Amino acid sequence: MTEPALRILVVSPSKRRLDDLLTTLSTAAPQHHLIGRLDRAIDLPGWVAEAAPDAIIMDIDSPSRDTLEQIAVMSEHSPRPIIMFSQDETQEAMRSAVSAGVACYAVDGIETTRILPLLQLAQVRFEAWQVLRDDMLRARQELHEHRLVEQAKRQLMKTLRLNEEAAYNALRREAMQQRVRLSDVARRIVEAV
Repeated sequence: MTEPALRILVVSPSKRRLDDLLTTLSTAAPQHHLIGRLDRAIDLPGWVAEAAPDAIIMDIDSPSRDTLEQIAVMSEHSPRPIIMFSQDETQEAMRSAVSAGVACYAVDGIETTRILPLLQLAQVRFEAWQVLRDDMLRARQELHEHRLVEQAKRQLMKTLRLNEEAAYNALRREAMQQRVRLSDVARRIVEAV
């Protein structure tokens, strides 16, 4: 099965290494399309929003704090799989890059034979992270809604002198009558106080 063509944004501060990376990319993955090349990660979130790449390849000596901040902001608002080629083989640099949102951190240069497998690995890891992130966001939302319902129940118990079951039934009845979610009714009750 053929991999779909990707739109790739390339970032490298070194003109020579950027050219080498582009040559390697065109040799190893001619089906993919280069849609932009940056010499620094400044305003990476803006470039990603504008160019809408499917993946980002970065080639840097060592991930600076500014670069990692740009990656973290981008990963928060419009996450993309990122491969980072770096000369920095310290675990601290690797941890920092992965924590910021880098899916694949590679040391020791860019070889033609490594680029496609690393790009595929970055995509697979990115997809797995997105599933985990979505699950976490959903769990947070459910917890928040549960807390709202509990808070609204306590409010009804206090103001209407109901027991817990009666307060819950009152919330549920109101939600069914209005054809809205239980948490929406609970939010209105809590915000009315």
